[in-house]
Amino acid sequence: MKYEKEKLTTALDMLYHMLSTNSLEQSKCPRHYALYEHDAEIRDALELCAERFGLYICRRENALYLSAGINNKVFGMSNDDIKYELGKGFNSNSAMYTVFFIMHVIVSEFYEESMYDTHQQKIPKENLLKTIDSKINALSTFEDIQKLSEEYKFNFKEIKELWDSLPVREFRPNSDDEKERGTGSKLTMINETIKFMEKHDLAVENNNAIYPTPRFKALVAEAYTNSKIRNDILEFLENIEAEGDTENA
Repeated sequence: MKYEKEKLTTALDMLYHMLSTNSLEQSKCPRHYALYEHDAEIRDALELCAERFGLYICRRENALYLSAGINNKVFGMSNDDIKYELGKGFNSNSAMYTVFFIMHVIVSEFYEESMYDTHQQKIPKENLLKTIDSKINALSTFEDIQKLSEEYKFNFKEIKELWDSLPVREFRPNSDDEKERGTGSKLTMINETIKFMEKHDLAVENNNAIYPTPRFKALVAEAYTNSKIRNDILEFLENIEAEGDTENA
């Protein structure tokens, strides 16, 4: 399909804006959002350009959100990038795997099976801690956790060993003040995960509870309904090396 130069330029302007901000919201960009809604040629051009760059446009209410596809080496993040962004203490695979596991638990707590939207508004952090403990303890029921890790291409053994080694809380030297950040306790690991999700507009924390953002809901809904994304995720899980750190997330 050939596109008029003006409409293709508009679509590229919209994509540039989304690459800069990860979203295009009606409240902030009413003209461009209206064009996406009502001009099929601009909408088609925008979605084609995004697809060629390995990106997905996820729509939620009155906003569009951008997400990098699996193994997108240009717009995605490698495991080394994720470790660097998480910061000090996350130089090991086990710490990064644990953050991924916590994020998985957060998603599973907000969504029940076959549901396209959250069934609760928030997750209290204390409840999240209990749920993670429960799921980690459940791993103990598997006779061969290494075999389980190989089957699902995810290093559950390292996650369990790290989580079991951590105290619930960590205190500053010679003080009753708790540490809020770092990898020295279960709660600081949860805090670091939430901060990472906040940085990527996936969650917000308020009064010791976690709330999903519209972008979070849009990305999960797209993953539920887009067969291409589901196939990409399955392919990623089939090919990822349990000890590798060169994949892109």
